[in-house]
Amino acid sequence: MEMVRATAKPAQSELDRLVTLIEVSRALTAELDLQEIIERILEGAIRILPAAEAGILFLYDPDRRALVVNHSIGFGPGVYDLVVKPGEGLSGRAFLSRHAQIYPHKEEVAAVMGAAQPSNLDTFREASGGTDYPQSAVAAPLVYKGEALGAMVVENLHKSEVFHSFDVQLLDALAQAAAIAIVNARLYAAEHDSRVRLEALNDEIRSQRDQLERRLQVQDSLAEVVRDDLPLSALAIRLARLTRASVFLSDALYRIRACDIAMPAETLRELDVAAWAALQPTLRQAAETRAQQRLDVEHGRELLICPVSAGPETLGFVILDARHRQLDAVDAAAADSAAMITAARFLRERALEEGEIRRRGDVLERLLNGDFPTGTDVLRQAQPPLRLVVGTLRAMGDGQHDSGPRVLRTLLALTQEALALEGRPVTVTLKDGHVVAIQSLAGRPANDDRSSFAALEQAAERLTTLAPDWRAVYAVEDEVGELTGLAAAHHEARLAIEVRERLGRVDPVFSVRSLGAYRLILQAASGADIAQLCERTLQSVIDHDRQRGSALLDTFRIYLDVGASSKQAAARLGVHPHTVEYRLGRLQELTGLSLRQPEDRITLELALRIFDSAQLL
Repeated sequence: MEMVRATAKPAQSELDRLVTLIEVSRALTAELDLQEIIERILEGAIRILPAAEAGILFLYDPDRRALVVNHSIGFGPGVYDLVVKPGEGLSGRAFLSRHAQIYPHKEEVAAVMGAAQPSNLDTFREASGGTDYPQSAVAAPLVYKGEALGAMVVENLHKSEVFHSFDVQLLDALAQAAAIAIVNARLYAAEHDSRVRLEALNDEIRSQRDQLERRLQVQDSLAEVVRDDLPLSALAIRLARLTRASVFLSDALYRIRACDIAMPAETLRELDVAAWAALQPTLRQAAETRAQQRLDVEHGRELLICPVSAGPETLGFVILDARHRQLDAVDAAAADSAAMITAARFLRERALEEGEIRRRGDVLERLLNGDFPTGTDVLRQAQPPLRLVVGTLRAMGDGQHDSGPRVLRTLLALTQEALALEGRPVTVTLKDGHVVAIQSLAGRPANDDRSSFAALEQAAERLTTLAPDWRAVYAVEDEVGELTGLAAAHHEARLAIEVRERLGRVDPVFSVRSLGAYRLILQAASGADIAQLCERTLQSVIDHDRQRGSALLDTFRIYLDVGASSKQAAARLGVHPHTVEYRLGRLQELTGLSLRQPEDRITLELALRIFDSAQLL
């Protein structure tokens, strides 16, 4: 009876382990996550093998042509550095032979593992806590339809227990179930990845379809602007609706020509002063590269700057200001289309403007030449008495500026607007790089000139705002009594601008009448005999300066400009007052005229002023 009971215990134990194997196998078939399956395989192997203390599951890596550790129990993290070739060690042998193998004693284990790569032995020793070889081990391949997927090794590192043949059968059965579960999990993962890729492809197709529909909508909407010749404001409104962004159309001087909503700002700079420091360089980069630029102004706000180009010239900009959304490729394409439409409008405006400027310029040229054509609008608007205004540009600083022609056209428009405020007929055109305006004062009482001066000063100020690299200067001939006096008045006004520049006066607007005695000097300078007489008076000084590189004449000129003060002249020149006195003494010696004698001093001053003015003619 006792023998029967003893025999029943091992049988019952084996039965329990078979039941555990079945449970583990069922659990594996219900799981589709590959890593979870691998972890359950190794845990199940240790549960059904009483002698097991630790285990390693290897999977074959085709790229490395080796077995690599995927999961382990009972080892340190260094075990994941093991890379085993097929046929190497316990796992490599099982993988290569496609059969489960048992190593009941340490000597048998050592005989196989001892032939492994030394680096792998060192790694095993470190990961196992200093053990060279396990006491015993069982290894089984993971095989599916003849293909080895990996191998599993269950080891007894320290126990006195050994593995038996039944353990090999259990581990082999578990390995086969595990191989099927791994294949199923991989198939599921591949199918899932395919489904995800298909969904992503469908999303991309839908996105492309939506973008195509939006592009067609953009083209249809903007084509109506061209077909119906709608204004730029309509273009801005439509573009804003299509892109869900604020839209600004500006010219190259950053003047806002159109926007989707009413704005008090006249320029982009006034529109957003805080963002201007970052926006201006981006505008310049867009102009230089003739390519779109993006600018993140603040959190959730993006600007898209699209240059309006015609050949190598940048005519302006289309700007999209998007808040709380990112502008996409369709928005960028819409901005490009709007830029092309805007370029065509700007070029058409310029052609009309330049045609009108040429027409008025031709008539003005005839008026200045004494030829008075009949029946022209300009002549009807030039009924004496007249006001003549000549405006010009001066570059700020020493830099080179290539925007002069564009800025000059802007100055013309500002001048036209300023003089039209009085309601009097006015004709404005361009001549020789100057803005020339003729305004009739006939039929109305002469008003105080302060209003027209204030309007011109405001025009000059606006120009500096639009083009910070430039400043405007206006000379005003207050009243020209006859058409025959236009040529002389025009000539005098242009000379007056140069004279004031020489005198260091920088007021943007001045009356030629305010020059006082200099008007007489300018008139005298136009007489050849008088000019030659003045030059002869100063000839010895001119020759001295030319031959010796001295500055007698310049010193005398500055001396007069500062009110005949040697000390102030020295400060202006950066020299000692004695040097100024010495130079003035040499000038008196060379001319034979004394600055202490009133008549001689007047002679020298008039000679210099007339000589300087003659150089401007």
